Amino acid sequence: MWKAQNLYLNIVYDDKYILVINKTTNFVVHPANKNKNNTVFNSLLYNYPFLRDVPRAGIIHRLDKNTTGLMIIAKNMNSYFFLKKELKNHNIIREYEAIVNGVIKTNGIINYPIKRIYKKHNICMQINLLGKKSITKYFIKNIFKNHTHLRVRLKTGRTHQIRVHLSHINHSIVGDPVYKKFKNFSLINNFYKKKINEIIQRQALHACYLKFMHPFFNINIKLFSIIPNDISNLINFLKKNKN
Repeated sequence: MWKAQNLYLNIVYDDKYILVINKTTNFVVHPANKNKNNTVFNSLLYNYPFLRDVPRAGIIHRLDKNTTGLMIIAKNMNSYFFLKKELKNHNIIREYEAIVNGVIKTNGIINYPIKRIYKKHNICMQINLLGKKSITKYFIKNIFKNHTHLRVRLKTGRTHQIRVHLSHINHSIVGDPVYKKFKNFSLINNFYKKKINEIIQRQALHACYLKFMHPFFNINIKLFSIIPNDISNLINFLKKNKN
């Protein structure tokens, strides 16, 4: 039996049918071997006990432990199945803000299949022809000296998709502890690296925008989440040191 725990949820939308939260960093979404407690799932069971009767406590899509931002939760079975179908049919628009290593000069699409690989005590993802179809679009918001601020839109939603895709094109997300691939790290001087590590201790990735059809009212719901302080501070630092 999963434990109900009184953990803070930052709720940005709530009605009889659905809930949207703005997930904080260092907050696991669903219990697993390493994290059986103190998850979003445990908090949902406490704040909305009836969600025990909905698969995954109504969680429609996940965010990584240290990725912040918007997540949809269904409050009943009808909402759950409707939103899961919308997700499968790519009708839920999910956009992210990301700060990546290196300079990207043009918008692009990354279309490489992703497959799960198992390492000791860890689950990682990698580009693999035998993997699932995975498509990520990215749009340039700002270019700094050795970094780029992107707006990223998911076409599919694989585990770690944005992180794996951006790493694969040699532009890993700043602060990502797992997918660190970046061919020009030597260009970033030690002062920069040290300062950036002080400003942000996680991947600089934030789920900033959701657009989806409400399962009952049949209207489009559009929700925004501002960039959290650590990523905002990183952007300000990069702006000041642009030249």
